[in-house]
Amino acid sequence: MTIVRLRGNARRVLVLVAVGLPVLVGCSAAGAPPSPAAPIVALRIDTPVHEPTWSDHARALFALTDDHRIAKIDPSERAGAPPTARTTLSAPIPGLGEDLVTGEEVVYLPQPELGRVSVVSDTDLRPRGTLQAGPSPSFLAVDSGSDDLLALSGDRSTVTPVDLHNNRVLPSKEVHAGPQAELDGAKRGRRIDYHLAGPGGITHYQGSPGSVQDKGKIGISAEKTTGDLVKSSRIYVAERGTDRLLAVDSKRTEDGLEVVAQAKLGEPVRDVGVDETRIYAATEHKLVVLKTNSFEGYHDQTFPIVTTINFRSALHGAARDAALSGLAVGPERVYLTFEGQPAILSIAKPSI
Repeated sequence: MTIVRLRGNARRVLVLVAVGLPVLVGCSAAGAPPSPAAPIVALRIDTPVHEPTWSDHARALFALTDDHRIAKIDPSERAGAPPTARTTLSAPIPGLGEDLVTGEEVVYLPQPELGRVSVVSDTDLRPRGTLQAGPSPSFLAVDSGSDDLLALSGDRSTVTPVDLHNNRVLPSKEVHAGPQAELDGAKRGRRIDYHLAGPGGITHYQGSPGSVQDKGKIGISAEKTTGDLVKSSRIYVAERGTDRLLAVDSKRTEDGLEVVAQAKLGEPVRDVGVDETRIYAATEHKLVVLKTNSFEGYHDQTFPIVTTINFRSALHGAARDAALSGLAVGPERVYLTFEGQPAILSIAKPSI
């Protein structure tokens, strides 16, 4: 048995070396890249991906592939015609779960069938170890404030935190969230703090290890959600079956949740992301940019819309009709992926 030490956010994590993650393969293309300032760029990649996420540490996108690998994509390296982003692929990963999350130097991958979370290097995707994270970890999130990895079980019955300072598994919380529920961890604060959202509604959980409590719920059927980076009690919700984007927050009395802002976007919101000042809501045809108003709130319960970007015309071939498979927010650009298509759309954030 080999022990590996991981470093990130001034922490050390002891993990067991993973078994069954094969050697990696990588590929790239050479040529003259297009202007990095282009408002919208369609980038060819090596394979279709979904559930992309941006890593500030690696300055790259990480995503799941349709053939049970993970992909690292450098959207700054654009070459050829049409432009191609450098893509590094892992070999197939056994029992891969529903998403992935990134930390400093590593990527966390749930493996529910194996009852563990695998840890790989964000440089070359080579295995760094495994973590125990409760029963059948299937969907992951990071509570950045408390520096805990959160693991939602495949049957949606428990959430298990793992303290990333010392790799200690903390007591699981019974949640019974229902099918298709997803987990969103807070970006600030020192306590364990997360939302569970899905077709059955949204619930906010908060507390110290071993005493996490239900802090409120609301019966809104959620398609996708993302938490505010400044206000940990607020979550942005793409309401399932409607064209509404909602901001949901704790009531002033702290005895439940309420809608504090909304906007009708003309068609259903398929995915949503956020940075410190903007919300990025993607429908099948457009990216709508709205203000977070994290400090001042929404006095008229209406989102201020910054701009709307129609993106379909920038895609080529079959990608023009492909359904959206994910959204990721980088420091300067927003990235969209599409079902069954080896393509990423890179969209510049508005300067206004």
